[in-house]
Amino acid sequence: MTCRTSIAWLAHPVTAAGVAVLLVNDHVLKRLWPGPVTGKLSDLAGMLVAPPLLTLLAWILLEGATGRGVPSPRPLEGGAPDPVERRVAVAAIALTGALFTLMKTTAAGAEAAARMWGVFTPGSRVVADPTDLIALPVLAIALLTWGRAARRPVRTSTARRVRVLVVVPAAVFAVAATSAYPRSPAALSVEVRDAAIIVDIDGPADIKDRRLATTDEGRSWHRWTSPSLNAPMASGCVPGDPRRCYRISPGRLGVEQSTDGGTAWSTAWEISPGRQVWLDRGYDGQDETIKAGRAVSRALVVLTVPGGHVVAVANGTDGVVIRDTSGRWRRLGLTGDQSAFAEEAAAPVSAMGDLIEREMWIALLAAFTVLLVGLALGGAVQASPVAFPVCGALLWLGALMITTSAGTAALFTGPAGFVLLICGAIGVMITWSAAGAKVRGGGLAFASAALVFAAIYLPFLGWSAGWPDAHGTASAAGLWLSAAVLVASAGQAVRSRRRRRAARTGKEREKALSGRKTA
Repeated sequence: MTCRTSIAWLAHPVTAAGVAVLLVNDHVLKRLWPGPVTGKLSDLAGMLVAPPLLTLLAWILLEGATGRGVPSPRPLEGGAPDPVERRVAVAAIALTGALFTLMKTTAAGAEAAARMWGVFTPGSRVVADPTDLIALPVLAIALLTWGRAARRPVRTSTARRVRVLVVVPAAVFAVAATSAYPRSPAALSVEVRDAAIIVDIDGPADIKDRRLATTDEGRSWHRWTSPSLNAPMASGCVPGDPRRCYRISPGRLGVEQSTDGGTAWSTAWEISPGRQVWLDRGYDGQDETIKAGRAVSRALVVLTVPGGHVVAVANGTDGVVIRDTSGRWRRLGLTGDQSAFAEEAAAPVSAMGDLIEREMWIALLAAFTVLLVGLALGGAVQASPVAFPVCGALLWLGALMITTSAGTAALFTGPAGFVLLICGAIGVMITWSAAGAKVRGGGLAFASAALVFAAIYLPFLGWSAGWPDAHGTASAAGLWLSAAVLVASAGQAVRSRRRRRAARTGKEREKALSGRKTA
């Protein structure tokens, strides 16, 4: 597959529509309506985007291995595609179908896909679901799209550069998008009955008002059909030992304990404030019918058992936490079939790169701003006084709309923002490429934009992994680092301008001296 043909395939309107569907669906619709419909929509669009990306990757690897460009095959009579190109395209489509089938029908395939996606988007989740195989027929449309693109490849280097800079990043970003957290049921209350700890669960209609019970400190669970008899309690003391008491931390995922009957309290177990903020993001967008939307400690019971006592706490959407007789606190989440609580089902309290989409777009918005200002100061406005400002405004406005989209408004502002961003990016790249040497400092502008993005995004990337713990600390670090990048970039721009001015002055002096000698 030649570079120009693979780029034409990737930039074909059908493939571009698949990229747009992936972007809008994974970053907007899945957060508004998580479920099988939006999940299947991503699979359908992915079948259009993955094969041309694979062919472009194959071309890049082949060029790197041989050290030279891949020769373009000679066109056949009647404009028919070259057989070699057809074989490569069919191989890419077949590979896409085979890998998709493997990861949707086997647990090992799903785990391998999650690890691969984790290289680009940490925290990615892939679920084996054979019903997703209904997307495979779309590969036939991808093959037809390749046939159209092969007859009209990208011939000029300028067009290829623009498409590579605009289409390829959008396609990679769309394919690497992560799915929103699913709606989570909530542990509303907990009580003790007949030596059993019983947890009340509320959630979607299929598990609404379900009750689970355990008699072995949370190691196994079973359904409990009797109705609740007692109101939820926020504190309790060990039966037979009134000086040893526990209480929930209001508004927090935490439990306090007292050894003197409640005079003095200390922390027995808690999720740190920074990790709770991160967890709350994962539980955003819960079903409005669920009574407990946030992960907070809501109710507590204390039970005496042989060898000591057990404490059980209902933590809303975060599940339950149980203190066993050894004094160890175990955080338990509801399993996928909603039949039990287990440690392995508890949501992670950190995952590098996950749940920081808003910060990523803020970093991109800042980077776009730096890039546009840098190109404008370098002469892009003078070279294109109408097109560059208009395209730059579209790019910046699109990024702003995506960054600020929230709630039901995201259904409209999100897709519109992506359209404006893509159109503006294409326009900026075209006007910048057309201006050529008239725009100075383009390299500095792009480098500064990349460094500003890194300066803002990396602290939040660390925050998602648990360091720093506080979101405010990451915000302050991003602010100071980006300010340092801007100061350094401004200094470099001033020095470059002075060097150009000095060189121009030197040339004028040499020209004047040469004129005097001639006279």
